Amino acid sequence: MLEASAVTASYGSIAALNGVELTVPKGAIVSLLGANGAGKTTLLEAIMGGVGMTLSGSISFEGKELVGLSTEEVVAAGIALVPEGRQLFPELTVEENLMMGAYLRRDRAGIARDVALVHELFPRLAERSKQIAATLSGGEQQMVAIGRGLMSSPRLLLLDEPSLGLAPVLITDMMNLIREINGQGVTVLLVEQNARQALRISTEGYVIEKGHVVLSGNAQSLANNKHVVSAYLGGDAQD
Repeated sequence: MLEASAVTASYGSIAALNGVELTVPKGAIVSLLGANGAGKTTLLEAIMGGVGMTLSGSISFEGKELVGLSTEEVVAAGIALVPEGRQLFPELTVEENLMMGAYLRRDRAGIARDVALVHELFPRLAERSKQIAATLSGGEQQMVAIGRGLMSSPRLLLLDEPSLGLAPVLITDMMNLIREINGQGVTVLLVEQNARQALRISTEGYVIEKGHVVLSGNAQSLANNKHVVSAYLGGDAQD
């Protein structure tokens, strides 16, 4: 579905990605693991148009080359990004934030259908549709951010640190919801510091270090890899 080949990205003289190769199959949940500053967010931003960076290589989605397209064109092609830190419009209501995700769409019936889908996934958002986003809890704000991403009706959803700032019990709930979204037919590329939780719901994964992909494989093999266990799973094999 998504193919990244020899992707190199830099911000001025600072190299962030160096020859990255990555494949996201249709229907999969693919985790991208790595330390802060490894290049994970940069790769997501490169997929979304590479604003502010020098980008080379190839990123294709369903056979369409993305390098050189604007963010709006990438969204129109069927990809949505839920950014790190949520980046909601804090003074707008939950409903207004969700509708911002549909700004490129003109199909009112489809928009109404996707609002209903978001409310089915996140019933609390239906209850708080008129509430100002800034007054929501962290978990609720993350629901809005994911819901807003779904409102563009993506076939591929990019999630950047969706568990950031959430309590452990909420992290488990969030990961289960991501798996449920995947079950609705949305392919997922997940950047997540909580490697144990990410690998629990993923079909496969990649480990990126200093702008290079250093490991890849199915989720179970990564969970049992000595380097992954030592660096990202706290020294213990996956439960």
